[in-house]
Amino acid sequence: MKKMIKSMLMAIGIGSSITLFVIPIYNIQMGIQDVLGLYVIWVVCGFLPIVYQNERMPLALQLLIHFSGSIIAFFIISTLNDWVPLKVEALVGAFIIFTMIFLVIWFIFFIINVKQSKQINKKIKETQK
Repeated sequence: MKKMIKSMLMAIGIGSSITLFVIPIYNIQMGIQDVLGLYVIWVVCGFLPIVYQNERMPLALQLLIHFSGSIIAFFIISTLNDWVPLKVEALVGAFIIFTMIFLVIWFIFFIINVKQSKQINKKIKETQK
């Protein structure tokens, strides 16, 4: 439970940082419904990494579940808040941008986790000597 809350709070922080970067670039005006919608997306994106705790599930399936749930949350909220026009070009563009941002963040966390695993394994080997 503690890990899940930490993950959701990290997602809110990362999402807030990205939003603060994007708002001035595109001169976006946001209301309370927009802000709440963003928090919902970030919480979902932060909750879904729970699938990575299932070590028997292949990584590709874990990633697919995490990504699918995140993109579905994004498109539901973006439709409710009229962020993305319901036109093919706009939807494809939003999908591509979301996917790129998602994958960059995912790869950063993947690299961090690999490094942490190597450090832990190194410490274990040192204590076994």
